[in-house]
Amino acid sequence: MKSPPLASILLASAFALSGCSELADFAALASANRLHDRGDYQGAAAAYLSVDSSAFPATAAYDLANAYARLGEHRAAEALYAAARKGEAPDFSPKLAAASWVNEGLSLYERGSFEEAWRAFRAALSAGSGDRDLEREARYDLELAWRAWKLRAAAAPRGAAPTSISSGDSREAELKILERVETGTWRPGAAGSSAGGPDY
Repeated sequence: MKSPPLASILLASAFALSGCSELADFAALASANRLHDRGDYQGAAAAYLSVDSSAFPATAAYDLANAYARLGEHRAAEALYAAARKGEAPDFSPKLAAASWVNEGLSLYERGSFEEAWRAFRAALSAGSGDRDLEREARYDLELAWRAWKLRAAAAPRGAAPTSISSGDSREAELKILERVETGTWRPGAAGSSAGGPDY
């Protein structure tokens, strides 16, 4: 059996030593990702925070943002999603930028900020990720956000909902008013109108 030349061993050792910290960071991120996948978002956030993110700053910011979003820390998540989209990071990619826009859009959508979510999904499509699945998801989410945004804009204001039905009125009258609100045919009445008068 022939042994490898000394130069090959030295070269492999030098490569291994220079990449040890990056390999350790990668392993720590992978371990934190497993915690996130199991639903342990608190543990995942703690693990992401313990990683020296100098080798993978955009990836670490993106992963930590996902954990924060799951924990309801939306402002912190938004700042980290923005950090993941910075083009000067060594691990930046258009796919990571698009994914961060999609996840930020989903976070905004869940909170009812449909217009901002729509803008985030548009930005995801503009990022040029080259990932068909991600772009398909962004297009689908864009459509959902658009519909929710326009539906909310067309709905009657919360304070203008009819509340003048007395306990003696029938259920059928309530359902007719709700139907009119949902179809957009109900209009708020005058401020001093009586309970039995028209509401338009």
